Amino acid sequence: MRNLDPGPLSVITGATPRLRVLVLDGHHSHALAAIRSLGRRGAFVAVASHRPNAMGFASRFCAEALHVPAPAHDSRAVVDWILETLRRGRYDATLCFAARTADLLNQHRDRVQKLTGCPMPPRDIFLAADRKDRVTRLARQIGLPVPFTQELERIEDAAGIARAMEFPVVVKGVRGSHGRQVEIVRKPADLVESVRRIAALRRDVHEPLPIVQEYIEGRGYGLSALVRRGEPIAVFMHKRLAEHDVRRGTRWAHDAVGAQSVEEPELRHSGLAILQALCWDGIAMVEFRRSSRDGRFYLMDVNPRFAGSLDLAIAAGIDFPWLYAQWGAGRPILGPNRYRVGLRYRWILSKSLAPARANPLRFALGTAAALLPGTRTDIALGDLRPHWQQLRDAAVWSGDSGHELDIPTSTPESLPAPPPPAGLYSERRIESARPEPVELGVAHERKVVMTR
Repeated sequence: MRNLDPGPLSVITGATPRLRVLVLDGHHSHALAAIRSLGRRGAFVAVASHRPNAMGFASRFCAEALHVPAPAHDSRAVVDWILETLRRGRYDATLCFAARTADLLNQHRDRVQKLTGCPMPPRDIFLAADRKDRVTRLARQIGLPVPFTQELERIEDAAGIARAMEFPVVVKGVRGSHGRQVEIVRKPADLVESVRRIAALRRDVHEPLPIVQEYIEGRGYGLSALVRRGEPIAVFMHKRLAEHDVRRGTRWAHDAVGAQSVEEPELRHSGLAILQALCWDGIAMVEFRRSSRDGRFYLMDVNPRFAGSLDLAIAAGIDFPWLYAQWGAGRPILGPNRYRVGLRYRWILSKSLAPARANPLRFALGTAAALLPGTRTDIALGDLRPHWQQLRDAAVWSGDSGHELDIPTSTPESLPAPPPPAGLYSERRIESARPEPVELGVAHERKVVMTR
């Protein structure tokens, strides 16, 4: 392939050089959203995936397709491949979209950040966010609403805590996402076996046992933010529409087929409070559930990577991939702090097709809702080739077992629980990927000056 590298930044004069961006996990639908966004803005986008037919490879904005070793088989080979690719490719920024990849990059954060722009927090902060037990404790410390939560020393202890909880309850693995590490338990007699099943998915027996939480009846909300040392650069909020009913099973629980951009002061306050308490660096999505009982936002999770609702954020005016890539490249970040509120988005091909066989009426109604004014969809008429792969993926998922297992690739680490909030807010100092001062601009935009 023709070398489109503009050369070292030190010799560039005149026009701003073309960004070179490496997009990992190109088989994910939100990675495709980033590929399109970056490509439309003129970036050279190299797409990497372990799947030979990844949808990102088919995009017209994919300038180079790179094949990665399968992470489930050999995580060390994946790390070696990434580091060597970064050395050869001289990418200004690197973006990832899968939990496994985010964990691997964070384990090797210092080595990665010497080769590319990849803003992320140090390991202890990453794990404090990625571990559901730790982030729940931290949220409780700073006064945010959290579901009543029980941590277990032994699997058999679940029988005892069943008497102290109202059912249904939710059993969650402390790390990872997707439906296979989450179960709804309706009867106390079933709790021990459910904990045993989720615990069996741990990669190492020394990892903590799953947590047991009360089930919060309500609707899912999320706050996505690009953050530097706990201070927001860009923020976006959404609520789920027509999300899958987890009381009927959690197989598709993390794939809401529709979402709408919102502005909720309490959601903004709570989401930014947890990221500030963590002194977060990089991109994250804080997931909440708004209780239908009291209307409050209860913390569910912190995802230390780009959210699955990325298409909606971009459509509403917050282009997180472009902002992240510019930050990684050491360029000034010019991003709006406003976005279009009330915009609806329907994932017809990437999220709705797979469960359509189980509930064809819901799929038909969701597809019809995409015709309403003020609604966007994931169908890109100017970039149709990836949709054929999405159709094939949907056929595989609907006939198989859904998503890949989201099993951490790291080894267990003995890390202390998060320190009290005062120190997190005022004393912790973090060296970020490009540790330069942040300047906030005028009311309608944020300007962050970053230099190499």
